[in-house]
Amino acid sequence: MFTKSIVAKLWITIVSILAVTLAFAGFGLFKIVDKFYYSQITKNITYQGKQIATLYGNYPETFKSNDELNRFSHVINAHTIILNEKGVIQVCNASAHLSPGMVFKEGELSRIFQGEIIVKSDFYDHFGAEMLSVGIPVQKGGQISEALFIYTPVEPISATLNSLRTLLISTSLGFIILASILAFFLSRSLSRPLIRMNQVAHSLAQGDFGQRITVNSSDEIGVLGASFNYLSGQLNKNITELSLEKEKVENILKGMSDGVITIDTKGKIILANPQAQRLLDNKLVLEKGSCFKESKDLVQLISFYTHVLETREHTSGEIKVGEKTISVRLSPLLEMNSGQLNGLIIVLQDITKERKLEEMRREFVANVSHELRTPITLIQGYAEAMTDIAESPEQQDNFAKTILDESNRLKRLVEELLELSRIDSGVISLEKELVDIDQVFIQIRNKFEGALKETNIAYECEIEPNAKSVWVDRFRFEQILINLFNNAIHYAANGVIKLSSRKTDKGIEIRVSDTGKGIAEEDLPYVFERFYRVDKSRNRESGGTGLGLSIVKNLIEAHEGNIKVESTLGVKTEFIMVFPDKI
Repeated sequence: MFTKSIVAKLWITIVSILAVTLAFAGFGLFKIVDKFYYSQITKNITYQGKQIATLYGNYPETFKSNDELNRFSHVINAHTIILNEKGVIQVCNASAHLSPGMVFKEGELSRIFQGEIIVKSDFYDHFGAEMLSVGIPVQKGGQISEALFIYTPVEPISATLNSLRTLLISTSLGFIILASILAFFLSRSLSRPLIRMNQVAHSLAQGDFGQRITVNSSDEIGVLGASFNYLSGQLNKNITELSLEKEKVENILKGMSDGVITIDTKGKIILANPQAQRLLDNKLVLEKGSCFKESKDLVQLISFYTHVLETREHTSGEIKVGEKTISVRLSPLLEMNSGQLNGLIIVLQDITKERKLEEMRREFVANVSHELRTPITLIQGYAEAMTDIAESPEQQDNFAKTILDESNRLKRLVEELLELSRIDSGVISLEKELVDIDQVFIQIRNKFEGALKETNIAYECEIEPNAKSVWVDRFRFEQILINLFNNAIHYAANGVIKLSSRKTDKGIEIRVSDTGKGIAEEDLPYVFERFYRVDKSRNRESGGTGLGLSIVKNLIEAHEGNIKVESTLGVKTEFIMVFPDKI
């Protein structure tokens, strides 16, 4: 099949190219000869016509009285007619079967009397044939008085050209037949090494890298054969190296403590190590070609999988497999050169112990907070009684006030710890509603009006028309803003605090900014950590327990929102919150 196909294609290609070339060359040559032949005949008739017109103009009586015009017509093998301006025949040769005095219709007569020489080919009813006509003006005394027309049949000219056409076609066919025979043998000789290359290629595809092509020439085919042999050797080398690398990767994956699963863009499993099987409690046989969505455990990854396909970015999360908590990280597999997404790699890690430790820490904080709350409340009660009714010395009064301040501080700490514990454990429930942002901003301003005047802080508010409301839990929303506003007051004395809201692609963005001390760049990543305070001096007058911003962050995330901080030391600090624009 391959032999017949390539020989036939080469033969047909060569013959077709030769046939087309000869056809275009013959057509072009014939057109050139045709044009040249007509041109030469026209020049000859025109030259002879000018001679006759000159003789007639000088000796008109000679042409009228004797048979001079008949003699000229016979010599040039054409009909000769002399017309006046109205088309009346003055003189004509006898073979034209026309007589002086008759009117001969000639469309180009007017142009002749304007001094032009006319050459055209047309069918004439009088002659009953297509004639090549040449019109020449006849001058007498420097004036054009008459017009000389010479008519010669086109048929003899066409017959000569037809003979030439037949000769060209016959010659071309002979060349094509001869070339077809030569092309057949040439195509056979060219196809033999190509057929051998095809056989070697099939062997390579089947894993036999020992086949080689015998190179007997140094031409392009020979060079191609040598390149093919080199390709075979390099392919054998590369396949061997890839096999070794594959074995190394498989051994590494088997030795990993984390589970690894590779899937393509259709969700089909390409590779999975034994650890992935164990982490999934052997509930899914991770066979190559199976879909990860068929597992009730891995089906939890659909949202992460879709996110990576759409954004081509890493993502991570957690899934539950029975009593175990599995951390998952999905990363895109991109083509190095084209950047095309070929699949995803999923890394599974058992973090059950870590989550249990976190749960134990939360329970510890909650238990300690409950245990401390009662004695702290008692201390606060006795301290208030001492302050209100004591008539003791001044020092006693100072001690009592100190007890009251510290008890309040401890109470605030415990309440904030309890709040964080409730948020972390998911105990709190959010009752979302459409909250008027302007109304909340006014309540915040009224609440801190005294503090603003005391610290000489200016207040600004900016709400865009399309961001007047937000879907949140009203109480928690106010708690967030109170924390941030209170924070700003501590650090923005004699400055400006501004609340603003606007609509973005991600939702409703709310900003709380102040022109206060600012936060150092090295502190920015840790401001939302528990117990972290920018003021390292622990001054009780400037700062709280270090839990306020952590509570704010957790409450915003409970609303499925996010918060970030931007600050320039000594210039400005701005907290930027985004709440989803949906229920």
